[in-house]
Amino acid sequence: MTDPRIRLLVVDDSNFVRVALRKMLELAPDIEIVGEARNGAEALRLSRKLKPHVVAMDLNMPIMDGIESVQAIAAEKGPPCIMVSNETSEGAAATIRALETGAVDFVCKNSSFVTFDMASIERQLTEKVRHWGRWRMASTGTSSDDQTAEVVPASAPAPAAGAIPEPLSPPSRLPHPGGHGHRPDLVVVGVSTGGPVALVELLGALGPLPCPLVVAQHMPASFTTGFAASLARSLGRPVEEGGDGAALKPGAVAILRGGADWTVRRSAPGRFTLHAADPAGAIYHPSADRLFRSAAEAAESPVAVVLTGMGDDGTAGATAFAERRFPVLVQDPATCAVDGMPRSAIRAGVATEVLPVAVIARKLNVLFTLSR
Repeated sequence: MTDPRIRLLVVDDSNFVRVALRKMLELAPDIEIVGEARNGAEALRLSRKLKPHVVAMDLNMPIMDGIESVQAIAAEKGPPCIMVSNETSEGAAATIRALETGAVDFVCKNSSFVTFDMASIERQLTEKVRHWGRWRMASTGTSSDDQTAEVVPASAPAPAAGAIPEPLSPPSRLPHPGGHGHRPDLVVVGVSTGGPVALVELLGALGPLPCPLVVAQHMPASFTTGFAASLARSLGRPVEEGGDGAALKPGAVAILRGGADWTVRRSAPGRFTLHAADPAGAIYHPSADRLFRSAAEAAESPVAVVLTGMGDDGTAGATAFAERRFPVLVQDPATCAVDGMPRSAIRAGVATEVLPVAVIARKLNVLFTLSR
């Protein structure tokens, strides 16, 4: 017996956009659009009535905007909401707020849908609707349990530090059990879906940084300036967007500019700069793989951190860390919004330790106190 189709609610005040989204998704045999709403209030009402598995939510709407609607749906433990946002500075800031307050993911669209790459948005939206729809179906019992799903409910209890659910390798088979005995001169972080929440938890729990910390968060170019500014306001610590030629400052956090790939180079002992890399071959940008590889070559005692995210970005780059016996700290899959990136690193055998985010922060704080 086949599983039922994923039930999708489309929310946008523009009839043109609703039609465009419907045409993108109507050919997918496993997705059914069960309703359309013109504002956030209608979305909330139809979410209760139609019980969709996923909501594709616009941001700027009359009566109740997308952020308010997402907050209300999340408070009722309703379906996961994917924001369909404009790739502008205003749209980026609003999307980040939505991700911080309940939305699970986002897809960017051009405000007119004319110049935007329709094939790209169709692929991204279909992939994310399927991903979150399957999780919702499994978590609510409307489908047989999907053992290949990469998602666990945010309300799932966190296991003990270091616990890894089967079929992943147990901690005893992970490489070198934690640290190289030297204070880090560079920390690099790879993260994707669920990143805004995970990064606030990680960075908020860190003490003073004796070295630069660089984050590859999968985002478009128009998003990362606002994201860095949002983190700086929330955390009260230096957070800047990093681009070509930027000097990485000890004590500061650099969010790699979105939509492109970057490497680090050592300019002096303990001093590094960012440089643009050829984006060919990478699916996700900024690429954690490219950042990690360059960090393993440029730094003397780097640490890599792999957090929540869809896909496997970071695994190939972390291999360079494992070969040099540098630490690779991986978020416990059971605590991730989406556990694809951590599971990939663990399955590849490159994880040093597998820990919840708060414990990763404590581990880094310990490493920061080591002598050179």
